[in-house]
Amino acid sequence: MRYYWDEQSQETLQLIARKWSRPEDFRIFSINMVRKIVDKRASTYRLKPRRNFVGMDQATGDAIYRSLNADGLLKKASRYTKLLKTTVLQVGWNEATGKPTLNVLTPNVLDVQHTGDPEMLTRLIVTHDAGKAEDRWYSDWTATTFNRRNYRGARIRTDGNQGGQNPYGIIPFVPLFDRLPDDQFFLPGGDDLIEAQTALNVALVNLWRSVETQAHGQPWATGISANEVLQLGPNRVITLPNGGEFGFASPNAPISDILAAIEFLMRQTAATHDCGADVFDLSTLAESGSAKHAERIELKEARLDDLELWRLAEQRLFEVVKVVVNTHAPGTIPPGASLSVDFAELQDQLTEAEALDNTRTKIELGLWSPVDALLALNPDGFADRNAAHAELSRRRDESAALALPL
Repeated sequence: MRYYWDEQSQETLQLIARKWSRPEDFRIFSINMVRKIVDKRASTYRLKPRRNFVGMDQATGDAIYRSLNADGLLKKASRYTKLLKTTVLQVGWNEATGKPTLNVLTPNVLDVQHTGDPEMLTRLIVTHDAGKAEDRWYSDWTATTFNRRNYRGARIRTDGNQGGQNPYGIIPFVPLFDRLPDDQFFLPGGDDLIEAQTALNVALVNLWRSVETQAHGQPWATGISANEVLQLGPNRVITLPNGGEFGFASPNAPISDILAAIEFLMRQTAATHDCGADVFDLSTLAESGSAKHAERIELKEARLDDLELWRLAEQRLFEVVKVVVNTHAPGTIPPGASLSVDFAELQDQLTEAEALDNTRTKIELGLWSPVDALLALNPDGFADRNAAHAELSRRRDESAALALPL
């Protein structure tokens, strides 16, 4: 997570300190390749999915998911899962607002037990860190119990729940995996990306060190004593003995070689993670939508695998939300209600003329109505299709009125 959030300097400084006695003389900076690749790979929620609630009122379901901030938090969860390989969603309840809550938990605060199937949890413990070790506490969940424990593991008595009961009857967490797990809850992987980022950071430090130390020529002189110091400057005359010489040695820093190595590292790392070798190539000229589509085939294939995992995760999340909400607000979600998710397709980078031509063709073929075209143009501007239809009607009436002769 430190690498994802631009907190890489300390690791780079420690590597430099192993070989140099004065690591503070080095200028440390980085290009965040980790976040770029992770965000590129985690494309499931790049566009908002369409959730259809079956067996319950659609408006009620939409309101519940808006109160969860589901779209934003699931996008965050997809990125964290792509980086860490395993994360967990926690569904809770805010007594002050009377609404459900959703949080993303990372492996560093989790301890779990399961039946042998990592998706079937029997116990989950969440660490709530604090500035002092003695202030740290833990949430200990099973399907029937909930206890708060102190840093020694002793149970903390909780007002209103003296018996340590879990009111939900389930563990209100949903595990998320970057791939189908075998028998491990915390999936391995991702070390290659972190190692590549570390190598990139060191290469950037070496590059800038070469620039700083060899950006200017080195003066030299012959025919003078070793301890004699010449006073240099454009307003000074240098006096040398007979046979003495003076000049500047040109620097020979391997800047181009270092840059080539850095570019090779970044391009190959991107290609290994299905992002395309040119994702870090700033010299690439603008390309047509067809060319962009061809380059993104591998990324799209990887996304198809992710969609199946996240479609299942969405269904499990809804079942947990149903239990939590009905526990605190009985009858809000019918017991037989279910959820289906339509994930948005990634759109190719087309020119405005190409996009308009595609829209016109879809309308002519009956695949879209003008309402679909308006929603595609401004997906966040309307609460539902009825609102988009009303706006489209208003615009047509306005156009017709303006077309009338004065």
